[in-house]
Amino acid sequence: TTPTQPYFKSIIFVTISDMSDQQISSDKAKQDKLFYVVANIIIINIAQRTCLILKRSDSEKVLPGKYAFPGGKLEHGDLQKLLNESGNKPIEGIDNILGKLAERESEEECGLKVNGDTAAVIKNKVFVRPDGVPVFMVTLAAAYDGGDVVLEDDSFSSYAWTTREDFDSYDAIPGIREEAVKAFDQLLD
Repeated sequence: TTPTQPYFKSIIFVTISDMSDQQISSDKAKQDKLFYVVANIIIINIAQRTCLILKRSDSEKVLPGKYAFPGGKLEHGDLQKLLNESGNKPIEGIDNILGKLAERESEEECGLKVNGDTAAVIKNKVFVRPDGVPVFMVTLAAAYDGGDVVLEDDSFSSYAWTTREDFDSYDAIPGIREEAVKAFDQLLD
């Protein structure tokens, strides 16, 4: 497999042993099987029938000034922390990891709480970043569960709670309006 023709085989490799004496590592993983795992979260305020979009900072390298959803990468530290909290053995894993990622990223990027148990997959795809890193990306819809918007420093300049009907009035990343409509359909109807 070449970097221009990725396919999804595995997300994270964990050495199966007592985690107290060994850290998560991808050192023994086959490099042509590794992907970043990225989640974008469509936060739906069910009561208001709106979703949150964030305006990317003008200093961002990719799509500056465009509206987007909050999101981020699954990190080894997430898995380590959740394994420690749950008492699960590495081979047992963590259930609903995407819902937990939605909860973390929503809080980090915009200060909001979402209900990770409501997280529903809207879309998933694989792509290759300009630096050659393959990415498995999933877009999730999750129900707003409280808090006030507090934007992550230097990443976003503004935000809006928008309805399905008003979405087109924002200069958003191509394709996310369709994802928002699916999220509205999934959580509201």
